[in-house]
Amino acid sequence: MRSPILDLVSGAVAALVMAILTEFVQRIVRRRRRRGTTEKTYSERLAELTENLTRASREVDAVLTEFAGVAKERSRAVQQLETDLMAMSGRERELKERIEVLEKTPLPVAEHFARLVAPGERRSAVRDYMLFGAGVVVSTLIGIAIQVFGN
Repeated sequence: MRSPILDLVSGAVAALVMAILTEFVQRIVRRRRRRGTTEKTYSERLAELTENLTRASREVDAVLTEFAGVAKERSRAVQQLETDLMAMSGRERELKERIEVLEKTPLPVAEHFARLVAPGERRSAVRDYMLFGAGVVVSTLIGIAIQVFGN
């Protein structure tokens, strides 16, 4: 027959041996895992995070610079459109004034003006200017002749 105390002591020794073996196996497994995945130290991890933050900051700066460039282009375009609009408004006002003046002009005067501007009338106007100039030259020559021969 077996003694219960001997069974108890042998069970306690067996449990103690199992606990020591378990701890030993766990240490071996942890070491092997560390070799495969080499954990980084705090300073390495901090340096990596700082580098990532710096890179992200540069990218944000580039995007903001691009936004600023686009905003300046849009601003210039808007200013140019405003300038063009002002010029067109002035031109519109001027044309409206001309239309009002032309609306007040009597129809016979407008017809006469249209005839003067017609191509055939232009030649006639040039002829009239030439005749006027010739008349001035002839009148001057006659005036000189009278003074020279009249004395």
